[in-house]
Amino acid sequence: MADAVLMTPREILTGFSSVNNQNVLINDEEYLRLDPAMRLFYEKVRENLGVACIAGHLRGCGYSVRALNLHGRNPSDEVITDLIRREKPKFVGISIMYDLHIVDAVRLLRCVRKADPSVFVAIGGAFCTYNAKLIAERIPEADCVAFGEGELTVEGLMECLAAGRDWRGVPGLWFWQEGRVRSSGPPKLPDLTQEPWPARDLLVHHREHGIPTPVASTYTSRGCHAKCTFCYVPRAPGVVTGNAWRVRSPIDVVDEIEYLQREFGTRFLWFNDDNFGGAFQDGYHHAVGFAEEILRRGLDISFHCEFRVDTGLVDREALNTLRRAGMASALLGMETGAPAMAKRFRKGTMVEYNFDAARLFKQEGIELEPGWIMVEPGTTLDELWENLKFIVAADIAVSENPFSFISRAIALRGTEMYDKIADPTPPRLPGVEGPARDVLLEARREYRIPDPRVEDVWAAWSKVSAEVADRKEELPFVAQLIVDATRARRSRGEQGLRPLLSRLRGWADGLPDLLVAFLNVGLLLADENPPRLAERLEAELRTLVDAYDRRALGETYQVFVDETKRLCGEQVMAG
Repeated sequence: MADAVLMTPREILTGFSSVNNQNVLINDEEYLRLDPAMRLFYEKVRENLGVACIAGHLRGCGYSVRALNLHGRNPSDEVITDLIRREKPKFVGISIMYDLHIVDAVRLLRCVRKADPSVFVAIGGAFCTYNAKLIAERIPEADCVAFGEGELTVEGLMECLAAGRDWRGVPGLWFWQEGRVRSSGPPKLPDLTQEPWPARDLLVHHREHGIPTPVASTYTSRGCHAKCTFCYVPRAPGVVTGNAWRVRSPIDVVDEIEYLQREFGTRFLWFNDDNFGGAFQDGYHHAVGFAEEILRRGLDISFHCEFRVDTGLVDREALNTLRRAGMASALLGMETGAPAMAKRFRKGTMVEYNFDAARLFKQEGIELEPGWIMVEPGTTLDELWENLKFIVAADIAVSENPFSFISRAIALRGTEMYDKIADPTPPRLPGVEGPARDVLLEARREYRIPDPRVEDVWAAWSKVSAEVADRKEELPFVAQLIVDATRARRSRGEQGLRPLLSRLRGWADGLPDLLVAFLNVGLLLADENPPRLAERLEAELRTLVDAYDRRALGETYQVFVDETKRLCGEQVMAG
């Protein structure tokens, strides 16, 4: 039995675009039947670090915890109800990390209530931070909704439940009382220098089921000092002057890395920090001190992190130290190449900083993943031209997924951008019903851009670029088919299929140039502003992509893939 059960729901597509969709729709048991390309993707799924931190904190307080991450798993209602009846917890926590979790969160809540109507159920997670009141109103089956960092909030709830005291005074909650929704005030924030390490239940589960665990997630800091209008981190509950950015000890983080390598064979780390580089010199000393500790111990690790272009880390010496310590890639908050857009975002930086960062990353051989917003509520056609010119001049289109530059700002509740959208457009949520739909309708605001040309260009860009991005994601699986067929042919003493791989690689390598042409075609046509701009541009973009496919592959993409699958299938069967 467990004192607490903590659950991360499955992703359920809602019809909204989401920056967090990981698209893993298989069961753990299916893993061992996957080809190596799919295994690699599956192994990169990130842990729910919020639940992991709360589980670790509660265990440090002496409570027994069962933590379940249902991402990539598909348990039935009966499995969930049986689990609750078997564990008999005093507390059940359901973590909604982002919008794609809410549909399954409602299902899990109802399963828990069916299993034990009296058990205390709290909903929490990052999505709840600025939607807590809304969720409490729309999903009254939950006893409360926690917002902000949850370690001390959940500890307080557990203490009250164990002692039979009223829990409504625990900071960081929204709940129903006397016929209306009330709050207990902002949460207390934990001292990160005293927190235990995140629990590793997901990695343990994978290891027990024969799934390798080369990838893990952790953090070195929480918060961010900046005030970007599209981000809700600056308004984080419980944050006051002086604690917007808080850190762990670099030695403690590196101790944790050694543990992960020893116990799970971890080779790659996602750092979930909002701003790994922190604020100015404090951030520099923290991150470089962490890197130097890795180097001092001689650890062999690679990692990815995210930070702003105005941190002290955008410096040749700092980047060199981080690269030698294992920083293979970083998401850098560039956002735009248009000065007016940067000003509207309240970035507090200049486009020149973006140029410097791109140059330094190239010099150090670190993969740059530009954080980029091509379109937001006030974008003009001139600003789109500025963005394109910057992408070309800074030579940043060469990235893991070049077409990720075609992105639109999502106005989330809790952000300044959300507050400023006075006349939102009705969102479309096909297939989502009940309280999940009620929450999603208010958790973000859709908008139309004043210049109809920009809106039309976006409509065509987003539709066709999504198809190109889907092809890019399909590449590893097509490549694996070719590799398997080549092995089968060579086992029979026949020549392999390397030319097919070469054509596929050439297609992928040319995507940065295709992106630039793609953007250029759209903006040139928008300058002309012909009738039915979106429809005409979509047709021209498809013609452009079709011609690109034929140059790189010798035929259309779909014909190439279909013929490759047919040929490779025949070769494997013959082997």
